[in-house]
Order: sequence, then structure tokens, then C-alpha cells
Amino acid sequence: MSGLFLNFYQVDVPTKTVSIDSIEYSKHASKEAFIDLKDNFPNLFFYRDDEKFLIWKKNEEDRLPKNVDSIKIDLSEKVKVLSKIMERSIIDFIESKGYKIFKNKHSNSLEINSPKDILNGHIEGLIVNRIVNFSPCFFYKENKLLLGFSLSTSLKNSFTWNRQEFEKYGIDIQGLKGDEERVYANRQSLKRFLETKGATTIYDQVINNENRNAKVFSVIDNFYKWLEKNKEEIQLPFGLAINSISKKYLPFEDDLIKSEIIGKPQRYFYSNRKNTQGLQYYDQMVKAYQPYSLELYQNKQINIGIICPLEYQGETEGFVKKTEAKLKEIFHFNSLNVYFKSILNKDLESYKEVLYDETLLKCDLVYVIVNEAQEKLSPSNSPYYVCKAKFIGNGIPTQDIQIETIRQNLNAFTMTNIALNSYAKLGGTAWTIEKEEKLKDELVIGIGSTLTENGQFVLGIAQVFHNDGRYMTGNCSPLSSFDHYAENLEKHLFKTLQPLVEQMSKSGTFRLIFHLFKSASEEYEIKAINKLKERFANFNFEFALVHLAYGHNFRLYNNEGNNNIRQGTYIQLSKYSALLHFVGKSDLPLKIDLDKRSTFTSLFYLAKQVYWFSHLSHRSYMPSKRTVTIMYPSLMAKMTEELKKVEGWDYERLKAVSEKLWFI
Repeated sequence: MSGLFLNFYQVDVPTKTVSIDSIEYSKHASKEAFIDLKDNFPNLFFYRDDEKFLIWKKNEEDRLPKNVDSIKIDLSEKVKVLSKIMERSIIDFIESKGYKIFKNKHSNSLEINSPKDILNGHIEGLIVNRIVNFSPCFFYKENKLLLGFSLSTSLKNSFTWNRQEFEKYGIDIQGLKGDEERVYANRQSLKRFLETKGATTIYDQVINNENRNAKVFSVIDNFYKWLEKNKEEIQLPFGLAINSISKKYLPFEDDLIKSEIIGKPQRYFYSNRKNTQGLQYYDQMVKAYQPYSLELYQNKQINIGIICPLEYQGETEGFVKKTEAKLKEIFHFNSLNVYFKSILNKDLESYKEVLYDETLLKCDLVYVIVNEAQEKLSPSNSPYYVCKAKFIGNGIPTQDIQIETIRQNLNAFTMTNIALNSYAKLGGTAWTIEKEEKLKDELVIGIGSTLTENGQFVLGIAQVFHNDGRYMTGNCSPLSSFDHYAENLEKHLFKTLQPLVEQMSKSGTFRLIFHLFKSASEEYEIKAINKLKERFANFNFEFALVHLAYGHNFRLYNNEGNNNIRQGTYIQLSKYSALLHFVGKSDLPLKIDLDKRSTFTSLFYLAKQVYWFSHLSHRSYMPSKRTVTIMYPSLMAKMTEELKKVEGWDYERLKAVSEKLWFI
């Protein structure tokens, strides 16, 4: 039995002042010049430190470039340099043992690949390799330096068959991504491959076993033990040496690094009722205490339209009756009408024929019944997106329902979530969370993103919430590339906040908290906020720039992975960095990084706010592992990016549904 473990392995390297060779950065600043430099000196390692490239050799006899200067560096002050020296030396040792190592393009981690197939050859044409992810890290906690690295692990699928072999063995390759020879082992191709070979059960059994937290813990623990055992073989330059590599359970460093628990917020229902009966499930609470916005909808005539191909009519009628019953049972609708509009075929033209149906255009919400294959069509050919684009223009949100989902004998969990989504899209609020009274009023602004087909980031700017979780506005300014991000962000913030700040400023200084999908930069967020300050020169506000992300290498394990992590577990790593755990069965916490340029720096308070906001997602009754301040604008950005591809669609049409969660 053991306690809570953070996968941070502390490395003790006594620091000193060392002489390091260097060359001027400016002479090799371009990408081409730097690549040329590395090609000419393959046995040297280059690391940029301000206006210098620091150099160290793999072997003493390696030659150096011309115009090299030796400079003195105090590694107790230049910890980034020390961390890079440690990282490079450990990686050189691992490579010397025959492991292949790759840089993960989505993070700062290095992937150490094991050649062993964990399927042991039982599924011909497919191999699964274990990867250990190595990431150097350091942080200061109350002036104490903690230097080391984190280890995590993942699995990588690869097909050993080429496209010709796929076809030879009867596996349809149409629509599968890859190059001229290979098929990429993504979710779509894996599903098709395994189903065709009848190997889904075997594969799932192996993968589920390998992904158990206890198994994952043992993998990284054994890798750590191997490194620690062989630490004397890890050769550091400049006369440095690793004294120890240590693994510690929380708390450590005399309680400097410890875990705390952030409690769940109180949920409020109609007339601020609370869960006084001790009900276990949130849908039961909404049913018993009635939804927060009961009075707005209880006696209102609600019309729901259904667009359904004739082929799906029978099973869809059963779904409609279940949905109608669930909406009345949970959300207490007294006047709910369902208008069922059948269409002859499943093709796009059949859906288009009913877009101007007078009764559908009078509905408050429209369900569009589609199949799984239609979900994969391009937006311009997709019945769902074409219908959504048309109805949004008339202020009517839509919800797509796959016929495959309906045919799976909808269970209670699925039905309650569909009903909740529907209520939110109608504009209803099932619950809210407690509000903490504070001396200063504040707004939380979420900025999310999505990826285009070309892999380019498109930003969703921005959605505004009050500090008690009230959804203030869903206006999302025209989607922005990074080229115009700062300008668009500033304009959008000013337009959105102008009517709110005058009221907020009556209590004196107010607060703006930004939840960002990326770390803040001088070029974008800081520039926009400085411009905003100029435009709000008559008002005083403080701000916090909070980066929320899962793309890191930290993991948490309780009792060596045998027990769940407690929800709301909070670990502050430094003054500006913390971890926050949402999903008990997962080992992956959310990483919270507070930008040092923020004028409001209460990290525990900010983490608590993030955790409480996760209880406001109306996609599910359960708390989301992504706070709505990031999730909602990301969903909106993705949906809007798709709608842009529908012929004749105009962004301005979103204004008709800006107060509804049309995008969830």
C-alpha cells in the first residue's frame, strides 16, 4: 500500500561555474544556417542561450566551429542550461543502449521506443509498441530548486501490411489515410482492420490490460529503476556528475510539494434549492428540485421538429417517445409538441426539400436523423451541417442523432444526456453553482481553438462568463488566424466588455481572468490587453492569464495505480504552476500555468475557479475534465469553421442564437 505519487524524478547534480564554448547566435539565426551548422558538426550539441549558441562535445576529440569563445556560466543561476545538459546526457546514454528516440512534435517530450510487439505477433499485419515519454523539468518552490524529469508511457499502433496487402486480405482501404504505400494506424483504419479480421476482442483485451494504471505505473517505475541503477554510466560534460535520481511520494521536500483537495461546488436548482435529500445522481437532482430556469419553460409552448428518412422512421418514433418522456420527466415541460417530418431518401437533396417547411421553421429545436457515414462527409455535402446552417439563420438550434445510436436500444445514461443537451440548446439552465462573494467583481474570458483541415490553428474568440458561472455571452468574433489574433481579440474584448465594465467598476477595481488554450505571449494576448487598458483608461482592472492544458508529461498515481485519484486533487508545483485532477480513473491531471505578467496571481483561487467551472458543462451531467471556458469556445470555433464550408452560409447568422448553447 502506498500513497499519492507524482511522476517527477528528482536529479541531484551539484552545480558550479563552468566554462562552455559558444558562438554568436546572429550568424546562424536562420533555419537554413542552423541546419547547415548541425550538419557540419554532427557530434556537437548546440543550445541557444540569449545571443549565444552554447556548445558541448560528445567526445573530447570532436572539432569545433571557427570563432568559438569560451564563457563562464554559473549553473546555479542558469538552470535551463543545467536542465538541458542533464537531458542531453541521459538521452545519449539511452541511445547508446540501442533505443530509438524521437521528438514529440506536440509536446516537449522525447519518445523512447521499445521494439517489442506487445501483441506478441497474435494479430498478423499489426504491431503495438510501448513508448516511454521522457520530459526534463525544473521548478522553484519557495526558492528551493527542484530539478529532474518526468516519465509517462503510451502505446503506438503500426500496420506491417502495406496497401496491397490490405486489399489482398479483403480489407477495404477506401477513405483510409496514409501515403502511397502505407495505411496510417488511426482510429478509423484500426476499427476497420480489426473488425475485418475478427480480432477486436483479442486487441481490446491486450490494450485494456496494458493501459491499466497499475501496469503503466510499473512500466515507468521499472524504467526509473534502470536509470538509477546505471546513473554512473550517464556521462555529463564539464566535470558534472549525477549524484542521485530519486523517486518520492507526496508530500516531499518537507511539505513544499503536497496535495490538497478542492471541494466540489454546491449546485443550485429552481429557486436556489439544494440537494437536501442526499440524492446520488445529478439528473435525479434536476428532476426532484426542478431546473434552475423552470419558470421560463415550464408552461411555455415548446415545439421540437424531427427530420427523418422514411427508412429510419420506425426506430426513430421510439426514440422520439423516449425523448419526449425524458424532457417532461426531468425538465417538467407541460406543453411539448413534436413535429415529425419524414423525407423520402437519405441523400442531401431530400433533406434540403424540407428546409423551408413552415412548421419546422416555427420549431424551437430540430433533431436531424443521420447515419454514421453521413457524419464523415464534408460540410457542404453533409445533411447535418446544411440543415444546421439553414436553421441557425432562423434562430433555431439543431441536434444530430445517429441512427446507429438510436438502434443500440438507448440506455438511460444516453437519454439523459440527449435531454440535457436539448434543454441547453433551447436556452435552458438545468443548474447553476454557488457564488462566492468577493470584494471585486470579475469576468472570466475563455479563448479556445480548433484545427483546420490543413492543420492550422483557428481561434474561438471569446466567450464570457461571470465569476458565478453565468454564461454572459456566446458571441464569437469572426474566427481568427494568428495573423490578426491580437487585433481581433482586442476589438472583441472591447465590444463585449464595454457594456459590462461600467457596472462592474462601481465597486472599484474589477478583475478579468483569461482562460487560454495556449501560453500567453507578448505578441498576442499581452498586446491585446495593453490596448484594452488604453481604451478603458478611466477604469481600473487587474488581470490573470491562465494557460490550461493536458499536453504535458505529468501523471498521478494512487497506491501505485491500484486506486483512483480523488477528484479535485490540487498540487502546486511553483508560484505559477499547478496540477488539478478531474477524472478519478485517469492518471492525467490538468496543468495550470499562470503567466508571470499577470497582475492577479492567486493560483489556488484560480485553480478552484477552473474546477468549479467544470461543473457547468451542459454536455453531460458529470463534471467535464475541460472547463467550459476553454471547451465552449473550442467547440464553437470547430462548428463555425465547418459551417463556413456550407455554400451560402453567413457568419452573421450566429447572432440569432448567440444566447443559446447551439454548438454543444
